[in-house]
Amino acid sequence: MKWLDPWWSTEARQKAFHETFRKQLEREVPPGHVLFGLPVKLIGRGDGDDALFEILDGTGRVAVVHLTWAKQQERLPFPGTEIFENIEAFCEQRMRPEHEEWKNTQA
Repeated sequence: MKWLDPWWSTEARQKAFHETFRKQLEREVPPGHVLFGLPVKLIGRGDGDDALFEILDGTGRVAVVHLTWAKQQERLPFPGTEIFENIEAFCEQRMRPEHEEWKNTQA
């Protein structure tokens, strides 16, 4: 997969980096949230506090989550989350449009 700015792969980061994000997501997600109780793996980062998680439930879905970095569980609808049916859908519907917008701000 080709990552487009401002998104980047976290694959080369250490295990502790990935664990920090997974634990933070678990801390923030309240019961009733679309990701509550689902196993996830951090696979990418975007601008600011946006993180891309693979949902490890066999569906192939991915989720962009805007982490709040709260020290306790959030209240619905936080943390803000957008689910994509697969990585290709994320690329087309989120990463490419953000990249175009990002390029325009860099000029």
